[in-house]
Amino acid sequence: MIRAAIRAEHKLAVSYGDAAGALSDRVIWPFAIGFFDRVQVVVAWCELRDGFRVFRIDRISACSDMGTRYPRRRQALLKAWQVERDIAPPP
Repeated sequence: MIRAAIRAEHKLAVSYGDAAGALSDRVIWPFAIGFFDRVQVVVAWCELRDGFRVFRIDRISACSDMGTRYPRRRQALLKAWQVERDIAPPP
């Protein structure tokens, strides 16, 4: 579902558990999936935090496609995230 939302540039409603297990409901704009250590993560804009966040996929307990496109293009989000994190784009 996350990959499909990225391709369609759709918002997702997720229930996310932090390291202590506390759940929060978020609306995210996913634009990348990757691996960090031994976990898979989704990079997204978080409406609750009004900023870029990295979410561990194994901590997402519920996920639904809202059927709504997010207001910025996926490539624009990726580029803005790379600039914010001082990450050089691939050659």
